[in-house]
Amino acid sequence: MLIRRNIHRAMIGLLAAAALIPSMGGATTLQEAYETAGPASGYDKYIELESGRIYTGSLMIGPSLVPYTGILAGGPGRDVRIIGNGAIIDLQGGQLCISYCENRLDIDDCVVINGSIKFRGLTGIVNILPTGSVRHVTMFKPHDYGIRLQRAGAGITIERNLVVSAVDTGNDFIYTTGISMEWLPTGTNISTGWAAGWADIVDNWSYHIDPEDNDEMLAHFSFL
Repeated sequence: MLIRRNIHRAMIGLLAAAALIPSMGGATTLQEAYETAGPASGYDKYIELESGRIYTGSLMIGPSLVPYTGILAGGPGRDVRIIGNGAIIDLQGGQLCISYCENRLDIDDCVVINGSIKFRGLTGIVNILPTGSVRHVTMFKPHDYGIRLQRAGAGITIERNLVVSAVDTGNDFIYTTGISMEWLPTGTNISTGWAAGWADIVDNWSYHIDPEDNDEMLAHFSFL
């Protein structure tokens, strides 16, 4: 498991993203891309993004957990493949999240800005764990976290991603109650845990533009 704080690679990704955004030839929502995608290669939704396009908004895969009740509400999970082709995904303060299902999300080769990628699961009496991978993704100013594994880990690979300057939005919330807690800080580029097994986290790069943040280890990697 390796996190590299490499300023040169970080700045290359940052400058590339900044240069690409003004020249994009149109935008569509990530939800629209999901809804129009069909099955292929063993996935329920096989999404191939278009190079030179911005995709906006959040995408939630799987149900959500109603605080205090333990009830899962919403649509079922799906096996989802996102081939980025260098496209930009502007989550607009939201997230790309697979939650509370035994499905998988695989995403690669894109730039993600203004949001986070999250895997959420349940452990305890019942184990409901998503799996998947995040590979070769550049993330700039993600909100809360860059990549967050929340009660998920086993069967997930986080490999060769570049995460720059996760935004601290205040304390995160306990997933079962929705209560904000001081021991759940945000602003971390990659955050994982141990309750659902260990993810494979290999050769990722983490950088913060603010020098003080960049000197803080918890701004790069945390166990929550």
